[in-house]
This record gives sequence, C-alpha cells and structure tokens, in this order.
Amino acid sequence: MNEREDYFRISKNGHVHTLSDRIPFNWTELLIWTSTSFIFLIWFLGIGIGIFVAILTLIGYTIYRFASWIYYSELKIDEKSGKIIRLKKILDRTQKTELISDKFDPNRFEYSELTRSGKTKFLMNYRTHKNNELLILKNKTDKEQIEKYIAEKITVYNNV
Repeated sequence: MNEREDYFRISKNGHVHTLSDRIPFNWTELLIWTSTSFIFLIWFLGIGIGIFVAILTLIGYTIYRFASWIYYSELKIDEKSGKIIRLKKILDRTQKTELISDKFDPNRFEYSELTRSGKTKFLMNYRTHKNNELLILKNKTDKEQIEKYIAEKITVYNNV
C-alpha cells in the first residue's frame, strides 16, 4: 500500500471549503500491489496454496479499496454563513446531512491522539454541545496541514 496516499482532500469552491476523506481508487496501485502479492505468496507458500491465498488477498483488498472509494464523508465550511455541515456520501450521492454548527469557530477543533496498528494517528473533533468526530488523520504532518489551512485560509465573516 502507498504510505504517502492522501486520506483527505481540501478544496474550495467559491466561499465553501470542503474536507473530504474519500480515498482515490487507483487501478495501477491495485495491479502493482496484488501482482507483487501473488508472486511472494506463490513463492513462500507454493503454487497451490499460494494461488488460493493470493486470490483471496486480491478479492479482499479490492473490496476494501472499492468500499473506501464509494463510501466517504465531506465536511463543508461556509465562509459567508459560518455553517459547518458534514455530508455522508455513497457514490457522490448525499445519504445523510448533519449540521455541526451554525457559527464556525476555529478554536473548537480538537485533535486526539489515537494509536492504531502501532502508529499514532489523530482524530479531528469539533466541540459544540456534543463531540463531533470528523476525520481520522494519518499522521502529525496531516494534522498540522489541516490546522494551518483552517487558521490561514478560512475566515468566517459572521464570527468577527
């Protein structure tokens, strides 16, 4: 798997900033990873068992990547209205819309450390009357990049 893969995307359309956790579906990565997997599994496990395990690996990895490409969420921050909205999407169709806050305040973002698979990741929260878990960030660099983007690029006019 590609360690430098983007697990979130930041974009701006007019006065709306969008943070998306959609993982791109990359056919070349899929082919390279699975063909390498085929070779090593056949080499280590033998032809019969190696092909069987390699096929199961191919099916599992393809389903995982396809599912992460299909089902994703977006966080929209509107500079004019100050609203923060989270959208749950399946294949670019909105399945659920949740209003996080009517008044954006960059100081309400919190980042909690998580340890998964021996790696430190960060959970991005937005505190209102409840804890809104928004994104899981892969590393400290991603966390700092989002913090910098929010601090420098998002200016809500109604909160001044």
